[in-house]
Amino acid sequence: MKKLINLFMAFLMFLCGLPAYAAEKNGVPESQPVFVIIDGNAFSGVSAYTITEKTKFFSVKELAEIYNAALEWKPVSSAVTMHLNGKKIDIKANSREVTFGKKVKKTEMPSRLIKNDLYVSPEFLTLKEFSEAALSETTWNDKTDILTITSYSNINSVRYFTRPEETQVVVELSENLPYTISKASGSIILNIHRGQVQRDFVYANNGAVTDILYNTEGRDAVVKINLQQTPKIVKSAKLKNPYRITVDIEHSQPVDLTSLPDSSIPDSEEYNTLPDYLKDNEKLLPGDYGEAEITEVAAAAAPIEAGKDNSDLAKIPVVKFEEKAIIDDSYSIVDDTASAEGLIPKKTAKRLLKKKRIIVIDAGHGGEDPGAIGPNGTKETDINLSIAHELDKIFRSDDDYEVILTRKDDTFIPLVDRTNIANEYNADLFVSVHCNSNLGRNVNGFEIYFLSEKATDAQSAATATLENSVVELEGKPTKKRALLQEMLWSMMINEYINESSELCSFISGETPGRLKIPNRGVKQANFYVLRGAQMPSVLVESAFISNYSEESRLNSKKFQAAVADSIYEGIKKYYARKDKLNGKK
Repeated sequence: MKKLINLFMAFLMFLCGLPAYAAEKNGVPESQPVFVIIDGNAFSGVSAYTITEKTKFFSVKELAEIYNAALEWKPVSSAVTMHLNGKKIDIKANSREVTFGKKVKKTEMPSRLIKNDLYVSPEFLTLKEFSEAALSETTWNDKTDILTITSYSNINSVRYFTRPEETQVVVELSENLPYTISKASGSIILNIHRGQVQRDFVYANNGAVTDILYNTEGRDAVVKINLQQTPKIVKSAKLKNPYRITVDIEHSQPVDLTSLPDSSIPDSEEYNTLPDYLKDNEKLLPGDYGEAEITEVAAAAAPIEAGKDNSDLAKIPVVKFEEKAIIDDSYSIVDDTASAEGLIPKKTAKRLLKKKRIIVIDAGHGGEDPGAIGPNGTKETDINLSIAHELDKIFRSDDDYEVILTRKDDTFIPLVDRTNIANEYNADLFVSVHCNSNLGRNVNGFEIYFLSEKATDAQSAATATLENSVVELEGKPTKKRALLQEMLWSMMINEYINESSELCSFISGETPGRLKIPNRGVKQANFYVLRGAQMPSVLVESAFISNYSEESRLNSKKFQAAVADSIYEGIKKYYARKDKLNGKK
């Protein structure tokens, strides 16, 4: 009995804390809410606690919630053991010592035991040993009170590309990983050994593939490709620079690219197993598969029906090529930027034979014009350039297109010169890539614009005003540029309004299943960068860099690739429809 009483008294002391740290208001330190961003998604319920004048602290209980850890309270030793992904972290009360397994680390600030909770400084979360246990990187911005958590992943993105006879799924890897491919009822399954990936999905609904679900299961990343029709054949291969696994699904029934996509995400039982934030909201990439002997007979064309046997799927030949045959087809960025004057010499333009469709990709802002800046300090110019380079990579792998970048580095180019580059090259399309911004931190979503003297609404007008403000940096125009402005900006644009609007619709329709952020739709406004373009032109606002969650997403290669894929697929389908109406095959 005496032993039990001693244990009980020790437990009370643990809960109450030492007298030196109990002199807080109502026994609990003052606090303020923290913006927690986990893999680009907002999480509430965490506060920063003021215990000392210079350092804010976090509650171990609240940290356990966001890192999905279990806590074991040890009143006798006045410590807490955090169980995280099979690893143990011992945190001593009112001590600088933290033990990771058998390794002891000392933090600059000691933990604080107050009332019935233990508090640790942000330094604890940024320790290398904690990151290894949490399988994530954590950053803390003390000025803006933003805690950003990014899960470890060696799978950068899962993408798909569609053409009438084939869908290609591309899984981009950050390292060389082995894989197996197999068939299931209505699905193709990739098991990527030692793979780690953030749980997510891509909703395709392209007539051949319903969706692609992926998650980490044990020591493997599992990518499940759910089918809408029984393919003729499925091929897979692994390529490098960058490392990626490609799965080519040959259609038994051609897919129609000419109709606007229905990318609304259904509320099915399968999606109900995903987190709430996931439910809310062409020539393909290069691949030379070599030779392979196929002995099985392809299944007859048949739709895939959920809940049925789908036995025909078992007849699909699935070909996996030897992993040692890794193909090196590095991408290169070609310098297609303007000269110092911002104008492409006419003799250069004349050398371009009009055999391919020419797409001019404009990365908005640059140089002394950083564009909008996010709450965590992200510059719009950097994000725009990354998305433009991703688009450049995709289009250069497609023999139907020639791509021109208005800038390939952090260079300032006047607005009028950007469209003039497109005009000098006699381009077919002009696409300007941007990130949106708003004083309201909760405003979010994707928007796309075409040029009009009248804005769709007050918000559209405000967006155009913000983007047009760069003209103040251009200074007094040269005589040559002044003539260009006078000539180009006075041109009638009605010829291209309908085509630009239609292109916007195709690109916008690709975004819901890929980006999984609100689609604010197609809008119109008077953007200076679009004025004077002698071809259909659009301005893409990928997401709101002013929004805490979307700033984090914009920084991820996965999201940047998804934006680029949406633009690319939208353009492909826009031209498929255009060719069909013109009687071209």
